[in-house]
Amino acid sequence: MNMRKITLVLALALTFAGLLAACGGAEQSAPAVEPTGNTVDLAIEAKDFEFDQKEYRVKAGDTVNVSFVNAQGMHGIDIVGYNVKLGDGDTATFVAAPGEYDIVCNIMCGTGHSQMRSKLIVE
Repeated sequence: MNMRKITLVLALALTFAGLLAACGGAEQSAPAVEPTGNTVDLAIEAKDFEFDQKEYRVKAGDTVNVSFVNAQGMHGIDIVGYNVKLGDGDTATFVAAPGEYDIVCNIMCGTGHSQMRSKLIVE
């Protein structure tokens, strides 16, 4: 194999490995919770290679309207446990169940991608 083909194969292998790492394993769903009638707007902002907060807090039973924006770079988010996957400018709504949920970047964004994590803490 010539050097160009080897480089292409390695680049594709690394890209595939990164996508698999971003996807994670089988996702567990948050338990169903009775809504309290309280609505919370949660804005998450990303830049290279971090979120604007290390953790976001809401109360169990809150109806959460989450929005996501990229301030720098190209990012998306998964809120693991809620099946929430957002790109730049996207929004989603869910009722918060008690627990801690990982927020991860779901777009391979560069060298700091694997450390781009935050938490949603539902009290």
